[in-house]
Amino acid sequence: MTTFFTILILTYSVQGEELQMHMVYETEAKCSAAIAVAETLVAEPLAAQCIKSNLISWSPRPQARPDDWGQY
Repeated sequence: MTTFFTILILTYSVQGEELQMHMVYETEAKCSAAIAVAETLVAEPLAAQCIKSNLISWSPRPQARPDDWGQY
C-alpha cells in the first residue's frame, strides 16, 4: 500500500496570542497519534488537523537503480 506524507497543523493560543505549527509525518496514522499527544500537552484551546499531501512517503513498487550503480 502506498502511503503519503501528512501535514499536522496545530493552532493554539499562548497568553492570548494565536500560534500555528506545521509538522510532517510519514503516515496519516502517525499524524493522528500526534494529535492525541498534543491535546494532552496543551491546556489552552487547540485546533488540530491532519492534511494528506500528494507526496509519496512509501511505495511497495521497487525503485530503479541509478545508472552509476556499482561503479564505486
